[in-house]
Order: sequence, then structure tokens, then C-alpha cells
Amino acid sequence: MPDVVVVGAGPVGTLIAALLQRRGIETAVYERRTAISTRPRAVGIHPPAVAALRQLGLELHGARQITRGEARDRASILGAMHFDPPVLTLPQHTLQAELDAHVRHLRRGAPVLTVETGSHAARVILAGGSVGARLVIAADGVGSSIRSSLGVTWHRRPGHGRYLMADIDDDGGLGDAAALWFARGGVVESFPLPASRRRWVARAATGSDLARCVAERTGISLPSATAEATSIFVASQHIAERWVHDRVVLLGDAAHELSPIGGQGMNLGILDAVALAPCVERALDGDADALTRWESERRPSARRAVAQAAFNMSVGVPVPGTLQPVKNLLVRGLARGPAARMLARAFTMQQL
Repeated sequence: MPDVVVVGAGPVGTLIAALLQRRGIETAVYERRTAISTRPRAVGIHPPAVAALRQLGLELHGARQITRGEARDRASILGAMHFDPPVLTLPQHTLQAELDAHVRHLRRGAPVLTVETGSHAARVILAGGSVGARLVIAADGVGSSIRSSLGVTWHRRPGHGRYLMADIDDDGGLGDAAALWFARGGVVESFPLPASRRRWVARAATGSDLARCVAERTGISLPSATAEATSIFVASQHIAERWVHDRVVLLGDAAHELSPIGGQGMNLGILDAVALAPCVERALDGDADALTRWESERRPSARRAVAQAAFNMSVGVPVPGTLQPVKNLLVRGLARGPAARMLARAFTMQQL
């Protein structure tokens, strides 16, 4: 019987497994998907998460550095902030493959149906059997079946919106800068990716024509292939009422959902996992309060991240045309001087 079973083999689930195995804790990972997904997902890795991953020995091969962020309107740069240390961009499937190489006992194509908890152990019920463990870590995402089976309340938080997104060949002439356009129709976000590609995201209440949104709001023409590459997502935010339930711990998106605008969700999960690993070791050694202390220490970071994500989305909400110049004037003030340095720290999660 393993000491720990991790449900979910995304970046956060495989990271906590690798960290526990490095501590000599027998850990098994079960993932319902049969292979790593290559569809566009998280790409931004902020400095605190970069430091944590490199301590594990990850090289983050091929990552692209972002050292500058620009606030723009269609005609000009309103202000800029500098990221030191830089933000890295790396497709999630590339990061996932590197993490997988650091994990033993990872089984894909093994959906977990539910978890039964007892006074001395938990039992993970699989489609084709079961396995016991002293502790279960549910890292099975926003739609966590483990969280649902435990009856844990999923509290909605401020901040939501509908967005169009595509990763395309980089022909915007923006170099290595991340850029955020403030326009009457809504915000457009763009940042560089490895392999001379670029991600484009636009807030849009209706429609699916990302190229049109970008052209109208920025003046930049995207290639015709953008339509086929565009996906639509609705951002929302939640925090689970509790993260520790008997012998089950909720981790990552299973514990908290953040808007992907600003790229904080995966990064928060990484930092949660780094803090959780030593607490799991202490819990297995008999410290009955180790896991609840971890939740108490990390929950404020989740609240701050939710507030930051809500702010990130609020700046993209369309305003009446007569108010857009006023909004841009405020943005110009925030994106210069000491305020810009404070915002740069907030955007790169150095306060979490």
C-alpha cells in the first residue's frame, strides 16, 4: 500500500508526487486521461514557480523569457513595466512531459471513481479495482469528482468573463514584450511563446472572430488561420470551503479556480504543492495538525490571487466610448513610476 495516492496527473499533481517521492514517501499517481493533452492551456510560469521547479531539477527547456509588459491603446504605448526576474512561457504539455520524467508509479487511463476514508487509511476506488493509502491528494481539476463526492461547497468569487484565444505564428512585430490593449470593445492580451509563436486573447461577450477583435482594437492583422485555431473559454473563480477532509487533501484547481487572465492558476497550485510536501511528511509522522496548518497558511494566498485575478479581468471590462480616454489616462498613471513596479510584482505573483 502506498503512503499517498495522488488523483490527477496535471502539472500540480505530478509536482506534488515528485516532491513526496524525493522525501522517500511512497506515492502513486492515477490519471483518467490516457495521454498528455496538447491543446492550448496554461503557458505562463511566474518567478516563484520557476524557482520551485528548478529546485526539483527541471530545466524548463525551450522556455521563452518575458522581461517587459506594455499597456497600450490602438495608437500608442500608455506605459510599461519590467519583470525582473522574468516570466517564462512554456506550453503546458511541454512542462508536463518534463515533470512526468521525475515521477515513478504514474498510471494513465485509470479514472478514479471515488474515495472512501476510514480512521486509519483511505481507499481509492478505480474503474478496475481499488488501492489503499494513508492519504489521498485530489489534484483532479476544477471539476474535481473527489471534491464533489466529499460534499465540499464550491464558493463562487468575483470575476468572470468570456474570452477568445489562439496560439499562432508570431507576426505582430511585438518582439519579446507582453502587451495589453485597452479598447472600447474590450481588452486584448498578447504574449510571446516559444518557437516564434504568440498567444492572443480577447474579451468578447459574443461572437468567435478573434482576428476581427484584434484588428479593430489594436490595428494588427492576424493570419487567416486564426479562425481554425481559436477557442472560446468562460473564466470564473471559486474557492473550496475546505481543502482538508479527513484523509483527503484538495490541491490546485480542485481547491481553487482562478481566471486564466494573468496566468495565476497553475502557478498558485505549484506554490501550494511546494508548501504541502513537508506538511504531508509531518502528517505521516504523526503530526495531526500539519495539514490544517498548511491550509491556514495557503488560503490567504488563494484569496489574494483571486483578488488579483478579479482585478485583471475588471480592467478588461468594456466602458462607454466617452469614458475610454479617462480609463486610458488612469492606466497611463498606473503603468509608470513606483506604481508600475508594484504592479509588476503583483502580476508576477511575487507577493504569494
